[in-house]
Amino acid sequence: MSLARLADLAQILAEAFLEPEADLKEALGELRDGQPADALTGPLERMTRQALAPEEQPVEYARLFLHAKDADTIHLFESVQTRGHLMAPEVLGPLQALYDEADISLQEDLTVPPDHLGLELACLSFLLGQVIEGDLAERDQFVALARRLLRDHLRPFVQVVVEQLPQVAAHPYYLAAGELAAALLPETEKALAEI
Repeated sequence: MSLARLADLAQILAEAFLEPEADLKEALGELRDGQPADALTGPLERMTRQALAPEEQPVEYARLFLHAKDADTIHLFESVQTRGHLMAPEVLGPLQALYDEADISLQEDLTVPPDHLGLELACLSFLLGQVIEGDLAERDQFVALARRLLRDHLRPFVQVVVEQLPQVAAHPYYLAAGELAAALLPETEKALAEI
């Protein structure tokens, strides 16, 4: 799968984990029809096929990621997953340094902390876009930043979230989204290694 398609997939997954009402069926279908890598085919097909009804998706999102009644809430913040509390400086410091090096500034009115899984996936999409379309003189810098984001943040973070999804009986749509995120990371590392 091309780096451009991987960037698209990272952006789609960013929306899936950030936006409770995101309608991604068409975008997922386009990626599925674009001959994805073998590791992505199964989860991409399941996520497309298992899409929730528009009125059910925000309810399931809230149950899983915001305030579960009968199970644990899956926190989509790296600091909570790795340090046990929101806005942990040990996580935010290195992540903010990465954002600064990439010249990424988050919206000032953004109510989501910068270590949200959706924002980290959006950052990955941006970095891959810079590798593809950015200044050739800066390509190596963006490749290094993408690798650092993958290694230091997304790999361990996504692994924990993917392990938690089945424990709370997540809907197959979100199970597939987690599997797809987990499969995206090594595929992206492989594509970056070929540059």
